[in-house]
Amino acid sequence: MGTSKELADYITDMLEPLGEIRAHRMFGGYGIKYGEVNFALLLDDLPYFRTDDASRPVYEEHGSSPFQYMRKGKLATLGNYWEVPADILEEPDIFRHWARTAIEAAIRAHKPKRKNPA
Repeated sequence: MGTSKELADYITDMLEPLGEIRAHRMFGGYGIKYGEVNFALLLDDLPYFRTDDASRPVYEEHGSSPFQYMRKGKLATLGNYWEVPADILEEPDIFRHWARTAIEAAIRAHKPKRKNPA
């Protein structure tokens, strides 16, 4: 499993109009953050966006599927991250719209870190 830095740079450049977007190394690929929330994964040179019950049906309509990987010899599914269809990646305005939706899903799911009481 691996993802090129070129893809991470391309994605972050394309999403720059949305605000504070940055890529960080993660699981042999990259995580993409908006502020403090992770809303995308880039794994095996494929982008996956964060989904929830509100956004997932659009991915299903496009024939997309959730991220899957082998874990201890068994297929595991990360059901909150779905593959972005290739035709969406080729349309920057549409891609940014999907990214905004993923950011919104990530913000809804975000649980701020607790600070330890002194």
